[in-house]
Amino acid sequence: MGLALSILCIVLFTEMILWVGYSQIASLAYGVYLAHFKKELVEKQRRVKREILAIKHDLGRTSSQDQFAKWAKLRRGMDSKMNELEKLSRSLGFLKSSFEVRFTTFLWLSTSGVEVSMMIFYRTSPVFYLPRGWFSPVTWMFSVPFAPSGSVSVTMWFVICRQILRRLVATGKETRQLYLKYAPESVKEHVSTLSNVVIDVIRSQIKAATVKLKLVKVEKTATQTSAKVITQSPSTINPSLSSPSAELTEETTAGEEAGTSKNSSISRTTSSLNIPHNHTFETISEIESKTNNNNT
Repeated sequence: MGLALSILCIVLFTEMILWVGYSQIASLAYGVYLAHFKKELVEKQRRVKREILAIKHDLGRTSSQDQFAKWAKLRRGMDSKMNELEKLSRSLGFLKSSFEVRFTTFLWLSTSGVEVSMMIFYRTSPVFYLPRGWFSPVTWMFSVPFAPSGSVSVTMWFVICRQILRRLVATGKETRQLYLKYAPESVKEHVSTLSNVVIDVIRSQIKAATVKLKLVKVEKTATQTSAKVITQSPSTINPSLSSPSAELTEETTAGEEAGTSKNSSISRTTSSLNIPHNHTFETISEIESKTNNNNT
């Protein structure tokens, strides 16, 4: 029975795709693809469109005779933006066509391709055996093409499941038409109210789930940002804030340079006064008296 249920699920999935339409599913998938993988390109196209609208607004308020220089500048800007928008639209159109072809091929392979593969691979395997004597005149038809006699082949089970699902869909459509034609207005009102309530509940649940996903994404982004800030060094966060050891080193270097320049000035003064290098003075008055004697 596992093979029978697998075939039934595959047929149901295939028929659902056919009911919705390959083009509709491809368009929905293309929108999801753009929102997640080509978001920058779409935002760029929207930004260019907004810029073109702003330039058109400015052109409408600018006179081509009184303000010709400004008008010509705006016109050149709009022409360049229009060319850029045309290139973006062309690239997006090519991307859409190629994506739809690939996605449609993928859908076909995942539905009809799987069916053909199962028909070939299980061509001699019976899905299940029929009770003896139920379909005695036409029992051989259920085992076409290569299944054992008295059993249902994979090919015939695919055909049976598809026909039953299509018949159920047709019956549902006919029932809906009869309901709309013959059902009382009170019943229609109750049914429409109930369906609206169900739709509102589903929409509210979808909105709540979307908000939760956005909140989770925001919290994740904030956590990553705080982690990056914590792991960064103080000099990376604010270059003006250097470490105290660096400030002490700079101050020590400046002091040493000042001391060196002071010692050099003192040595020049002592050499001009003909004072021996190894001579030391005990007081400042002695230095002043020596300087006065030298001048006289």
